Amino acid sequence: MSPRAPLRPAHPWGGALRGGGTPPRPPTKKHLCFMMFMLSTAGCTGSKDSAAGSVSGGRSARAAALIIDLHADLGQDRYNRFAADSAALAEALGALCADPSASPPTTEGVEAARAAWWAARGPWKQAELIRFGPTVEYPERLGPPIDTWPVDPSAVEALVAGEGPLDAATFAAQGARARGLPVIEHLLWADGAATAARLGAEPRRCAALVGLSGDLETNAEALAAAWADPWGPRLTAPGAGDGDRYDDVQDVVDEWVNRMAFTVENIRGAKLGGPLGEGGGSSAQPALAESAASGRGLADASDALAGVAAAWAGGDGLGVIDLVEDEALAARVQQRLDASADRLSALPSPLGQTVVEQPELVQRAQDALNALQVSLQVELAPAIGVTVTFNDNDGD
Repeated sequence: MSPRAPLRPAHPWGGALRGGGTPPRPPTKKHLCFMMFMLSTAGCTGSKDSAAGSVSGGRSARAAALIIDLHADLGQDRYNRFAADSAALAEALGALCADPSASPPTTEGVEAARAAWWAARGPWKQAELIRFGPTVEYPERLGPPIDTWPVDPSAVEALVAGEGPLDAATFAAQGARARGLPVIEHLLWADGAATAARLGAEPRRCAALVGLSGDLETNAEALAAAWADPWGPRLTAPGAGDGDRYDDVQDVVDEWVNRMAFTVENIRGAKLGGPLGEGGGSSAQPALAESAASGRGLADASDALAGVAAAWAGGDGLGVIDLVEDEALAARVQQRLDASADRLSALPSPLGQTVVEQPELVQRAQDALNALQVSLQVELAPAIGVTVTFNDNDGD
């Protein structure tokens, strides 16, 4: 299993947040140039403080710089990596299924394809908090065809059992539960150790994998491109009257911070609570674990939390922490992020087995995530002028 992503990115000034704290990072030259342009534009048009939105005081320049960095260092970076990893997955499946009749798939080939699937899942789950922009908005709405779970095995098996084409165009016309990463997982893991033999015996299963990976690669490339344009300008230089809901910098900051909290809530409720049996009776429901066939459910959860941590701490640029002037508050959020990550990483895998045999460990992780969610929504949000909104997704 892949190790969880680090949740404590190195601070460019050095030093740790704990103890004496770390001062907010100053905007870089590229941020200052952007701010000079935006402020001069606002002055000429007489509009409201468009460069800073409703962000007050000394945080305004940092907030405008922050949304540039989050777009590039978290969104664009993860989507570019996901596109590259999806292409690598398509290549691995193409090699596995090059000619299943003449050259039957091997166990080694299956393992290589599984490793490529696992790798592609990483950057995608780290970007899970980005439930806005081209992942959910029309006309792109690329999130559902990439990753909707649970998969509909009957629809997939019906396609494989039929006689029609199984190319990328075929899967592009299917519903979300019959395409994307979860369906590829189903075909690569559902038969366990007999996967290679079944792929060789049923060449249409191989053809489906190739078609699915081609559809996935196309969508991953489209997502990376759409995040850059048209969504880049909307999310880094927002303005009123451009047809979206982001009229100023504060609107974009609100989006990022609310999505951090929603992602934590979804990890706690959907990724852990669903298999634990919450909302559907008192007994565990291991089949509801995300990525159950591959056993990647806990890694999915840790990757999603790593995305929240990346938005908080920043990478090469600014993070939400740089808007926080209260060092004690910043330390509490960091401590609760660390505690949540530690408790997730301590859970035995697979999750479906743990919710049955050691549910108390899952509940401990939920408790840590709940404390983190409270810190984000009750303490952090008002401290940086964020308007808390309702979670509009259920973790699918």
